[in-house]
Amino acid sequence: MEIFALTRDTKRLNLLTTSVSVLVAFLLLMTHQYLSGHKQMQEELQTQAAIVGANSVAALVFDDGKAARESLGTILLNPRILGGAFYLADGSLFIVANDTDRIFPDRIDPRAQNTPPVGKTELQRFTGLLRTEISQDGNRIGSLVLHVSHRQLYLNLLEYAVGLAAIGLVALLLARRFTAGLRNKMALTEGQLEQMALYDRITGLPNRRFFEHELKKAMIRIKREKENAALFLIDVDDFKKVNDLCGHHAGDEVLGMIADRLKKSVRDDDIIARIGGDEFAAILFKVGDPRNVERVAQKMIQAMTEPFPTQPIPSHVGLSIGVTMMPNDSEDPATLIRWSDMAMYAAKAQGKNRAQFFSEEINRKIRNDLQIEAGLRQAIKDPGSGLYVAYQPQVCATTREIVGVEALIRWRQDDGKSVSPGEFIPVAEKTGLIIEIGAWLVGRICRDLAHMRQSGIELPKIAINVSPKEMTRGTAIVGNACLTLTGFGESVERFQFEITENALIDENASDVLKAFHDAGFTLAIDDFGTGYSSLGYLKRFRVSTLKIDQQFVQSLPGDNEDATIVSAVIQMAQALGITVVAEGVETEAQAAFLTEHGCDILQGYHVGRPMPVHELVTFIHGQHTT
Repeated sequence: MEIFALTRDTKRLNLLTTSVSVLVAFLLLMTHQYLSGHKQMQEELQTQAAIVGANSVAALVFDDGKAARESLGTILLNPRILGGAFYLADGSLFIVANDTDRIFPDRIDPRAQNTPPVGKTELQRFTGLLRTEISQDGNRIGSLVLHVSHRQLYLNLLEYAVGLAAIGLVALLLARRFTAGLRNKMALTEGQLEQMALYDRITGLPNRRFFEHELKKAMIRIKREKENAALFLIDVDDFKKVNDLCGHHAGDEVLGMIADRLKKSVRDDDIIARIGGDEFAAILFKVGDPRNVERVAQKMIQAMTEPFPTQPIPSHVGLSIGVTMMPNDSEDPATLIRWSDMAMYAAKAQGKNRAQFFSEEINRKIRNDLQIEAGLRQAIKDPGSGLYVAYQPQVCATTREIVGVEALIRWRQDDGKSVSPGEFIPVAEKTGLIIEIGAWLVGRICRDLAHMRQSGIELPKIAINVSPKEMTRGTAIVGNACLTLTGFGESVERFQFEITENALIDENASDVLKAFHDAGFTLAIDDFGTGYSSLGYLKRFRVSTLKIDQQFVQSLPGDNEDATIVSAVIQMAQALGITVVAEGVETEAQAAFLTEHGCDILQGYHVGRPMPVHELVTFIHGQHTT
């Protein structure tokens, strides 16, 4: 697997920048050296030409060729001067010396003073012509033209360049010599920083940042090689228990062992990463048939069945795996991760420790849940946006007089369509909105009680369901309920809270139920017989009411097994002094059977459907009239 390091690109860029800077500096120094050297040479030649010109005034005035030639001979002793020529005031050639290449023209333009003439033949490389005017008493009497060589200037430049390069090389060698230790430390530090930035400290696996980069590369590879692959998002089930029971240090060790087992479940070319606290991810290349993907997922799950050696007890975990196929499901990495996450949560919802392939059905379910969540949030904020309480009457089995109601939350959307509690309650529990809904429910009931009181109705008892999710918040639910009831002036004795059997085994259940009892509320076990409970719980938590689940009522009186179960529950409750409520009573035959066997309270469509508060007022008035 390639190592992705952003620092390498940075290093290349820094090296390129430094090299360009050094090159620019070198060129600037060379340019400066050339310009200053050329200027100095020109000034020296001009000075020497001016001296010779001044000494040759008489030779030009008196047409003394011998004297002029002697003056030229003197100046030719300078190695930078290859030849020379005197011209008269009219521009005609007077005397020439050392003109083997026939450079000097026969005539120059007398008006173009101090401007070098054009040679008769092409000048050699690194040479040129220099012209100086000769004057007497301010009057021009002739010109001196010299054939000069610039070779020494370029030799000096070459020498200067070699010197600069030698100095730079020596400086580089010395710098590398004296900074070797520092560079090694920096390289080590950069390696450590790269490890920290791209790899997980606990497992040594690539982290989320690295994995997302590899996923993008994987998509490119899949398109190029026209192959398929699979993306796994893996959540470790019940990992919190490992931390709680064995400590976070042991939890880190277990994560390392999980990583080792996952790596052994895939091929060397595949990628395993830790992308979160207890979340891993995998990319499997060239998987072919989806059944091969399923086999790998099951291999991972099977690898976790062996206990992890932790103290004080061995640890057990499972895996919930969400799977997407690439490129069939999508070619966008972000979409693939999101859909794998959806599939993973679907696997959890189906019981954990399993793999789930992404499907459009899951996508629709998630989108629907998101819409429900958004609608619920708006409904909680806006009292008039559809949430209301429906009350289902509870009547005495013998007198059929109303003895209380069960408060049930209902939701009607803006378009008039009702959303089933079976749809929005699970979403509310999953997102935590159930806490806000529970608080809203108590307040709404108090307002409805005030409305009924104006109609002359005082309900003896109101039963309210408590979600297991609310139980996880501890005794705060009890305190909040008491504050709300006190604010509305309602008595706690009129309120009963219903808890499911399975909620009794929650670690917070004991404290919460004790707080309910100490505050003066009565407790009921809802859907009794469908979950996990015992007589010890009924006594310990001082339960006042048992509600027989409707699945045992709906086949009465014809189903002998259900009849036996219901009779046994009623007898047990009577022996413990506990009131029995039968749910789901839909026929008079069911009501008669329950009454005959000693059931205390009936609830169901035969008694009355769940109804808004204004319909409840009419229902109760009608019952009193009857």
